[in-house]
Amino acid sequence: MKDLGNKLIANLHVFIVLYALYGLYFSYDEHSIQMTSFEEQIPPMQAEIETVKKKLKEIVEFKKESEASKVRVEQVAKNIESVQRQLPAETNEGQILNFFNSEAQLLNIKDVYISAGGENISQLTIGKDFKVKANGTYLQFAVFFERIGTADRIYNVKDLRLVTGKGVQKGRFPTISMESTIEAYRFNPSFKVDRGFEANATSPETPKPPRPARSSRGDE
Repeated sequence: MKDLGNKLIANLHVFIVLYALYGLYFSYDEHSIQMTSFEEQIPPMQAEIETVKKKLKEIVEFKKESEASKVRVEQVAKNIESVQRQLPAETNEGQILNFFNSEAQLLNIKDVYISAGGENISQLTIGKDFKVKANGTYLQFAVFFERIGTADRIYNVKDLRLVTGKGVQKGRFPTISMESTIEAYRFNPSFKVDRGFEANATSPETPKPPRPARSSRGDE
């Protein structure tokens, strides 16, 4: 027994080396398993990163297009407001009737009859109809409507009816009867340009960064 003990003591360093080698092998094996697990997680994570990059690119493009659209909408809104400011705030019937009568008298148009009608409310404007009846020549009425078209106030000739007179022609040009509806405009005070930036501007959902997958051994 004493010899066996001496042999064990003599060979103790061999056992220590073997134990150390076993420990190194076990550590290496565990490390290899962890590395394999991590390597298996890399491709899905890379794919998710590429997806996030694509979504971020789409968001950037959307924001650029959104800003450009806002500029265009703002320009259109300003144009509408500019046109609205050119319209008078109210319809002065007496002033308009005097304008039509004075133009007719200037051109020597006869039998002039003008009456005010009802209002036509639209989103941007409020129009008022004026019925005009008179007798004259084609040239007189052509100049009359041309002068109305160049007036300070905006008018719209909604309808026009010309009928050749049946009586005896007294001058070089035939006399005709004219009936027309002329609309005068004023701006609608209740109209406001709705740019709708907040109501209509929607953007894709901002992607969240990928979460790293957990190691299977780490869950144990």
